[in-house]
Amino acid sequence: MSNWNHRRALAAGLGLVMASAAVSACGQSQADEPSMGLESVTAERREITSSVAATGTIEPITIIDVKSQASGEVLEVPVELGDKVEKGALLVRINPRDVRNSYDQAVADLEVARARSTIAERQLERAGSLRERQVVTEEEYENSMLEAANAKASLVKAETNIELAEDRLNDVTVRSPIAGTIVEKTAEEGQIITSAREMTGGTILMRMADLNEVQVRTLVDETDIGSIKPGLGATIRVEAYPDQEFRGQVLKVEPQAVVEQNVTLFAVLTRIRNEQDLLRPGMNADVEVLIGVREDVLSLPNTAIRTPDEARQLVTALGMDPELLEARVPSDDEADAEEPLEAAAEEPETTEDGLPTMAALQAMSREERMELIQDLEPAQRQKLFAMFQQLREQQEQASRGDPSAPKDAFVFVDDEQGLLTLRPVRIGLSSWEFTEVLGGLEEGEPVVQVPMALVQQSEFLERIRSRTSIPGVSRS
Repeated sequence: MSNWNHRRALAAGLGLVMASAAVSACGQSQADEPSMGLESVTAERREITSSVAATGTIEPITIIDVKSQASGEVLEVPVELGDKVEKGALLVRINPRDVRNSYDQAVADLEVARARSTIAERQLERAGSLRERQVVTEEEYENSMLEAANAKASLVKAETNIELAEDRLNDVTVRSPIAGTIVEKTAEEGQIITSAREMTGGTILMRMADLNEVQVRTLVDETDIGSIKPGLGATIRVEAYPDQEFRGQVLKVEPQAVVEQNVTLFAVLTRIRNEQDLLRPGMNADVEVLIGVREDVLSLPNTAIRTPDEARQLVTALGMDPELLEARVPSDDEADAEEPLEAAAEEPETTEDGLPTMAALQAMSREERMELIQDLEPAQRQKLFAMFQQLREQQEQASRGDPSAPKDAFVFVDDEQGLLTLRPVRIGLSSWEFTEVLGGLEEGEPVVQVPMALVQQSEFLERIRSRTSIPGVSRS
């Protein structure tokens, strides 16, 4: 679950409890109504750590299947399951009888081929000398040449066969291809195995892996996958060592999604150094990927912050002025912006309907937007609200991959008359409990926590409305 989704769940749960208590209080006397007030929190400075948590299984980075190039009976297996071996160490020895016989035959064939080649060369030399004296015919000389060539070809074949025989003789001793650990062993003394050269692919003698570095494969919800990048740090915990943390690093996010119970997930691989040799393949692990850390920043509890969509629902339920939703805190770039560029000035500022373009909307201040909304017809105002929504969606899409990117949000505060009103804020990084406030609030300023459950609590809302006036809601 993402931090934002978790934040929404916490807010809804808290709101349901508060609203239920408030509805219960409505059945009591009017004297009890002042106790139905909403709670306030204060913007304070603290450290915020954002992370994504998931569970997975420890696995080797690479597993090697050890097979033999030779067939026959296993004579010796000097290693056991779990043993650490160096590269080139003896793993399995196979009965060399058949390959030894083949090697001896190849040696004998090589000696014959060498002798035959030597004799053929000498015969060719004699035939050439006799040919010059016209003692032998041209045909006899050509036969000597053919015999010499055949003898040379036989010698090359015999030399090749001896090399193959030597290789097969060496194949009866299977040695470790890497320095690693035996994670699976199937070969036993007396077992008859087949060669990897055969159609069946050969018998798997054992499996090896380098456990000096392992990885955890976790499945992460698609709502969080945009904030996870290769290279991010991670903390890993396993049940075997509950008091010990292991440090890792995100290796990659696999491109193919996995759908489980209609939930789209992506596999994230986190690599861990296993220098103490404590982690074993198959262990269950809890992985927490560190997204970002902010120290000494202004923050609010997640239950006090509302997304634009949540604020819209609450504004409608509370009967507040919907124009409050159009206010926003200027970004740093907008606040520091100087005169617009000449190229930007040449662009049209209005659409065919007479509404400002998206770029013009972004450049407007809050007061300018409010004046514009008041001067529009209802149909134009509806189109403008749709443009505002599109602008928010573009901003959310642009910052989806960066959880610390500034985002628009709203909080509820008391105005000078003590009425509940909506204020825009800019928020940044979020943790499970708190969210960084980048703009729109000062340190120590109180914020009212308005639970989402109030949307469903119509009876409670009617009592609040009866004691307030638009555009705000009074609180006792």
